[in-house]
Amino acid sequence: MARKTHRPDDILWPVTESDLKAVRNTSSDSVTLGAVLDTKYPRKAMVKLFDEKLIHVNGHKATPYTEVSIDDEIWIAMAKEKIDHEPIAMDLHILYEDDDLLIVDKPAGVTVNSKNQVSLANGIAYYFKEHGIKRKVRFLNRLDRDTTGCIVIAKSGLAQSLYQQQMDDNTFEKWYMAIVEGIVESDADSLVLPMARSVDGVHYEVNSMGKDTRTDFTVLHRYPNGAVDNSVYNLQNTVDIPRENVDSTLNTVDKQGGIVDNSVHNLGNQPCTAVAVRLYTGKTHQIRVAFSHIGHPLVGDTLYWAKFTGEPFALRAMKVVFTHMRSGERITVQA
Repeated sequence: MARKTHRPDDILWPVTESDLKAVRNTSSDSVTLGAVLDTKYPRKAMVKLFDEKLIHVNGHKATPYTEVSIDDEIWIAMAKEKIDHEPIAMDLHILYEDDDLLIVDKPAGVTVNSKNQVSLANGIAYYFKEHGIKRKVRFLNRLDRDTTGCIVIAKSGLAQSLYQQQMDDNTFEKWYMAIVEGIVESDADSLVLPMARSVDGVHYEVNSMGKDTRTDFTVLHRYPNGAVDNSVYNLQNTVDIPRENVDSTLNTVDKQGGIVDNSVHNLGNQPCTAVAVRLYTGKTHQIRVAFSHIGHPLVGDTLYWAKFTGEPFALRAMKVVFTHMRSGERITVQA
């Protein structure tokens, strides 16, 4: 619904000459608000905000056809919503927060959003309630029950649309660290594989009828005797191999530790390899399926035919990198 007062998370900005030049052919052409907004935000999100009368020019409710000029103030009001999950108190490790995003470090053993059981969504709902964030819980990525690390929540439909767009064009980077069985011989590779749900309805598999996925990896360290210890937490100074698939900021990987849990201590003499992984697509179980397909399932991932260790599989969403929707700054958040 329309409102008259600004909130801290509203978006306000003056129209500039560059905004007008981006959409008009000559200096005499009139420019509409809708045309300007199309250069900055996904149209689907704007349609909803216009329908709810939450977009203004110079303090007045506007339509996509409202003409704008230099120094007109555009005000995009964020809608107040009802929290859509039962709030349940949960100990959350907050990695990053601004007006549009919340990023938490997900622990192992909890689902992101499952029906008929307590999940991370309930904990986020409780956090929203306690901090007066009257919004739905919108997860921008999903992690399996036993995967730990960065999970990203959008605080508005507009933020969801903008950051999803970044994910679609791969400017929103998702980095993982995994420990896989065996010695991976290639220093780096890009695994482009079609994947689909298998006939058992539980597994996913490489299947020519599936959707294409891309999983890039770089080997961080090889453990011929399976002797993985806490040194795995500090690999940023031990990588001496080419990094064609790894961005320059990956030198900070593992700096804060906690990359893998104690499952890596139960390998006996089993050789294994630590890999940094970047996802370019987001298929369910994608990393697990890709590495199992090349003969190196994640340590402990018995669903995809790894040896039993008695511990969760070793996979952590260690880092996300994105462009801040308001400032344009590149942000790196590390678990």
